[in-house]
Amino acid sequence: MELKIVIDEQFKRPCLTIHTDKITPEVQALIDQLGKEEDPRLLGYDGGEVFIIDPEAVVSIRTEGHKIVAVCDEGTFTLKNRLYEIEEHPPSKLYVRISNSEIVNFKKVKSLDLSITGTITLKFKNGDKTYVSRRYVEKIKSHLGI
Repeated sequence: MELKIVIDEQFKRPCLTIHTDKITPEVQALIDQLGKEEDPRLLGYDGGEVFIIDPEAVVSIRTEGHKIVAVCDEGTFTLKNRLYEIEEHPPSKLYVRISNSEIVNFKKVKSLDLSITGTITLKFKNGDKTYVSRRYVEKIKSHLGI
């Protein structure tokens, strides 16, 4: 397969055209990949039920023992994803990693307590609180524009 990329200022949005004499498996795979939209929802498990979780409803996602749990407005659910997979997931721009074991949704943060020792305590709108690992303090400050 030949690939050409042309930079032209007349195109304000990327435009992709495929020239081919027939649809081969290789071309079909490319079409399928380009047309595939990532589903931003997460699947949460509680008991024997599977729940579709709206990424906006997530307060935090953290490890508890050997499980990954999502604390949401509706409750707490077990996830089968790993933290790094969630960071790469489409709603990842909602989430910010605050430690090796936790990611939070900053839209759910009510306030930040910046201590003299350099640590940050996050207080959520639902009353929960968590702590930013020292290693991630600069990342949080950058995220907030501090």
